[in-house]
Amino acid sequence: MSEIFGWVGKILRVDLGTGEISTEETSKYVPDYIGGKGIATRIAWNELAPGVGPYDPENMLMFMNGPFTGTFVPTSGRGSVCGISPRIYPTPWFTYGTMGGDWAAELKYAGFDGVVVRGNSDKPVYLWIIDGIADIIEAEEMTGFDTFVTQQYLKEKHGGQTQVACIGPAGENRVLWSTIQHRLSNAIGDAGLGAVMGAKKLKALAIRGTGGVKVAKPAEFIKICQDISKMIRGGNTTSPYPTGSPYRSPVGPGNQQCSHGCPLGCGRLHKNIPAGITVGSGTRNMMSHCEDYVFIHGEETTNYPTEDIKDIYDGDMYTRETKAFGESIGIELQVLCEGLGLTSAFPINYYPWFWVCIENGITDIKGFKLEPDKPRFWLDFMKKVAYREDDIGELFADDIVRAVDRLDLPPVVKKAAFFQFPMWGQPAHRQGRSYESQPDPLWINTMLHWIIDSRDPMACHHQSSFVAGWLPQHHEGKCGSPDSNMEKLKASYRKAFGTSEGIEPGFENIDAKTKLAMWQDNRAQTKDSLLICDWPFPAILHSFPTREEYLAAEDYYGDIDAEAKMLAPLTGLDIDTAFIDKAGERIRNLDRAIHIRNYNRDREIDSTGEWYYEYPEKSDGTKLNMKIFNAVLDSYYDKRGWDKATGRPTRAKFEELGLKEVADELGKIGKLSV
Repeated sequence: MSEIFGWVGKILRVDLGTGEISTEETSKYVPDYIGGKGIATRIAWNELAPGVGPYDPENMLMFMNGPFTGTFVPTSGRGSVCGISPRIYPTPWFTYGTMGGDWAAELKYAGFDGVVVRGNSDKPVYLWIIDGIADIIEAEEMTGFDTFVTQQYLKEKHGGQTQVACIGPAGENRVLWSTIQHRLSNAIGDAGLGAVMGAKKLKALAIRGTGGVKVAKPAEFIKICQDISKMIRGGNTTSPYPTGSPYRSPVGPGNQQCSHGCPLGCGRLHKNIPAGITVGSGTRNMMSHCEDYVFIHGEETTNYPTEDIKDIYDGDMYTRETKAFGESIGIELQVLCEGLGLTSAFPINYYPWFWVCIENGITDIKGFKLEPDKPRFWLDFMKKVAYREDDIGELFADDIVRAVDRLDLPPVVKKAAFFQFPMWGQPAHRQGRSYESQPDPLWINTMLHWIIDSRDPMACHHQSSFVAGWLPQHHEGKCGSPDSNMEKLKASYRKAFGTSEGIEPGFENIDAKTKLAMWQDNRAQTKDSLLICDWPFPAILHSFPTREEYLAAEDYYGDIDAEAKMLAPLTGLDIDTAFIDKAGERIRNLDRAIHIRNYNRDREIDSTGEWYYEYPEKSDGTKLNMKIFNAVLDSYYDKRGWDKATGRPTRAKFEELGLKEVADELGKIGKLSV
């Protein structure tokens, strides 16, 4: 490319072990891998050898933005971080996370489409990046700082407009569920990559950029961005306030955008936050606190079984609603959690499990009394975990599923831990059963995302499950819409995909559901590469700011061509929806190849989560058995062009995607399906 639009053209390379800093051309990877997760996946295939562990110097942390980042594209402020995660269970492996905020846009304005960090420093350091220049700076004085103080310190040192991504004490102490934190509430949490920063002794990235992004066709680009921004103005297609509503007001005084370029307000705004976030220069450049509802409101959809299924349920797993502590105490707990650098949604899965312990006669663990209904319990628990204090902190710093492996507990209590963390050591999320209700057919799609991904995929797959808000009321009447019109919903899916079978209940249309799941997953790869928010994208459905507009609409169809419509005028390249879909498929198959080569990923590993879906879904009682599961997986593998016996892509599929050299390498080591 003689002149590059959309991307800024350079990727920064930093080795913390040797101190070497260099750059490479982004054009090596684009447009085929788009940006973000796509480029990181290509680099991982090229350079991440089998046998590398999460804390080894050879592990890379890749901080990436995408072509949409820092532009007018609505919700375009997100960035991704990829690397081998120590949290993944039972085998740490390559995975990813995304977050909003301003750091990714600032990195792009500083002249870089990403930063690849490898090597381990022998002393605490941070990376200072400004307008095409990078420096590794000693950070001994910041050791032990929480995430808020770290950001404040670096803003005072480098200027109030500096954007910071950092770890707190939890990351420094390699807590497996520690975050990489930005501003007050943006974080990469469940991926466990904060612990990798801790192992590398990388306290923070501090970024300042004064550049911009070149746009190939500015007038056309601005117009389409305005049109699509209007289309998604209603926000995410299901709102927790109230739960399940398919319409909500756009951003206003009561809610908060979480990233650059976002026209939405998906989180509630709080200003009652601890003092000390105004930097020394007087510039307040960190967001007012975005409410994390767990500590403040609790979570009523974590009870199991519900009234909907209690008459048909005879299983051994029972969970509770997660207790709320109210605004004052809840905010204090949330701020403590995020300051320590712990993922703040953890009580959703820890609270029900602690009660399973108590109800089975386990009233303390390692001498630490279990009192989950008391705020003080959580305050003490978080501090002990973040600093690995005492036996209890050391134990749960490695998370529940590893903790129960080391404890002498009744079998039902151990099983309950895996009911809360059913796959990959990741907390249950949008699968039905122990967490939010996902009626059939939605849980079939979300199950497939979980089965083939490397972590909890639903943090980046919300559009697969947010359709729950458009369905009739369910889960004891607490979810779904009283205004639901299934005929309009089906018409929307027919407009998008030519059929509504993928959204219709039952197991009769398995092929339609697995085809839809594949499409959704491919789009998730491109979304995390462009980068944009998965609450409104991909826009199968058109969100509405008011109930009146929702009721008046002929159907709810959005625009599944939106990504291509924005990317083409931004880059000036001949890009259409077919290109977007093929790029997503390429990224997914390359990710699969990494897991096959490095971790022997196959159908047997994919099938380890099947047991979870034998429990009835909490709103409609639907479930599967091994026969149905195998039929679903056969159909999914067939749609993907993967071998049914092994769950591995065939040579023909790799070559179709321009990945012949990947097929050749897998063939040489006997891991290629013919």
